[in-house]
Amino acid sequence: MPANSQRPLESVQATRTSTTCQHCGGSGMLRLDDQRYRTCLPCLGQGRLPQVQAATTVADLLQLDDSTFSAVGSSSAAR
Repeated sequence: MPANSQRPLESVQATRTSTTCQHCGGSGMLRLDDQRYRTCLPCLGQGRLPQVQAATTVADLLQLDDSTFSAVGSSSAAR
């Protein structure tokens, strides 16, 4: 199988989204008392929590042909 017929790497990249931090409410700071604050550790003071979602689905994996896996198996068996 030619090397250029393999699936592009874009199909396995992840997409990034973020949500508001529930600990600090999006401010990035937590109030300790009237005059003391500290950085929110879950969001590292950013107020947003990243959520990584994989772009590869089960349907994508099922579409891979068996020759891809047999080529990998035969190359490791040759060692």
